Amino acid sequence: MKDPKFLWCCHCTSGFINDVDQLKVTCPSCHKSFCCKCKKPWEPQHQDVTCEQFQQWKRDNDPEYQKQGLAGYLRDNGITCPNCRFQYALTKGGCMHFTCSQCRYEFCSGCNNPFHKTLCRTGVCNINALHAHHPRDCLFYLRDWEPPRLQELLKRSNVAFNTEPSNETPAAAHCGVMEQKDSGQHLDQPCGGETRPGQAGLCEKHYREYLVSLINFHSLDPAVLYEPQELLLPVRDTRSCRRGWTTRTTTTTTPGCSRG
Repeated sequence: MKDPKFLWCCHCTSGFINDVDQLKVTCPSCHKSFCCKCKKPWEPQHQDVTCEQFQQWKRDNDPEYQKQGLAGYLRDNGITCPNCRFQYALTKGGCMHFTCSQCRYEFCSGCNNPFHKTLCRTGVCNINALHAHHPRDCLFYLRDWEPPRLQELLKRSNVAFNTEPSNETPAAAHCGVMEQKDSGQHLDQPCGGETRPGQAGLCEKHYREYLVSLINFHSLDPAVLYEPQELLLPVRDTRSCRRGWTTRTTTTTTPGCSRG
């Protein structure tokens, strides 16, 4: 599964080696096609356009996609296992300690950094228990920020965000975003949280996740809004457990550690 040509089918649970140098690939097991890059089911509109352009086309023109609103957005920007690249149409909220059903790799669903059951191999962390190291823009930290604060970070960089559901999205009292429930059985179930005005038809937890996804996509550094006491936390954390520096390719990071 480490072969860079290995692909998981997004339609079934089969995997295969892809030797075709094009976006459209067809699973030899179920004979259905999908994009080898974005792993979305293949549609004719994806031909000769990038994955980003195709996704924008769906947002602008696909009635079924528009009906799903931000729940569909969170699903399509769901979880990808960093070890085997299997994709899940699930949100990153809930328990951030995610276990891949295919390869059993354990990682943070917000930043993809691994969860360690004992001491880290870096040699600079002395936590001998389940934990992970997160960059400061990881959902693990930013999920504690109130929506207005997350919105302020986006406004500083002129990044647009939604506060109301689209006209095509039916109003609902409960959040229908799919997530993996931490019940010991790893069941995929609707969130069911209460939706509130000004949160684009989502519960507060998933609305925060939506805002954080925009922050990550635009590589925004949350440190610009840190209070003085927050600036001291990384220093205190490093002194207390000698945590290693974690990195994300999209932004500057600080040391951080969690225990699940």
